[in-house]
Amino acid sequence: MDRVQGVNSPGMLRPSLEIKALHNLIGRYWNGIVPPGSMMSGANMPIVQYLHEHRDSDVFQYDIERAFSITRSTASRVLGLMEKKGLITRSAVDWDARVRKIELTPTASDLVVEIMRAAHQLETTLFTGFTPDEQERFMDDLARMRANLVETGLVGSERAAVEPATRTRQDTTHQQQKGDEAA
Repeated sequence: MDRVQGVNSPGMLRPSLEIKALHNLIGRYWNGIVPPGSMMSGANMPIVQYLHEHRDSDVFQYDIERAFSITRSTASRVLGLMEKKGLITRSAVDWDARVRKIELTPTASDLVVEIMRAAHQLETTLFTGFTPDEQERFMDDLARMRANLVETGLVGSERAAVEPATRTRQDTTHQQQKGDEAA
């Protein structure tokens, strides 16, 4: 049997496997701390956190897609379920009938303090034993890995998301048109 050069070599690094395993553990952590009776899943909690952090801005589905590197169909499904659970509302904006602004409901807003506390504890736990310089370097390395994957062209042509607070109506319309062309 031929061996592919570099495969299964003793010193081979496998960041994708380690990152996937860490991602799974983080998901299980979120599922383990869901507020009782909230109807929320662990996957909803980071979205609630994101919406809370951007509550003073208009947030749209494509902001969620970019922030979490998920596909349009996944975002649509998750947001639809969150809407049915009474966690978010999606409402039309007067300047573009194609997009819907996403906001937290009072029900979800009541859980924000608990979610933010849990998110802070998760981040603190993840960085236990890291110096501030190591933390910054790690975050830079993750950003570089993400950029490397995007450069392959296999995962879409994401660009750095414009912060919702700085987005103009023209930016939003242009982004929506680009998404419509790709569909």
